[in-house]
Amino acid sequence: MDRWTADPQFRRELRANPEDAVRKTGVELDAEERAALRAMDWGASDQELQARVSKGA
Repeated sequence: MDRWTADPQFRRELRANPEDAVRKTGVELDAEERAALRAMDWGASDQELQARVSKGA
């Protein structure tokens, strides 16, 4: 979440290829987290995505 907020390049990478963007950070996701990442509507506005991620955190 911190990186999403502070790093516009990371937000662009997430929109383009979420799994690859997270993989590049070195963060390991479990199966449930990967499924949530795939299910996210990356076409939503930054504000909408931030609110959704905050609710899930």
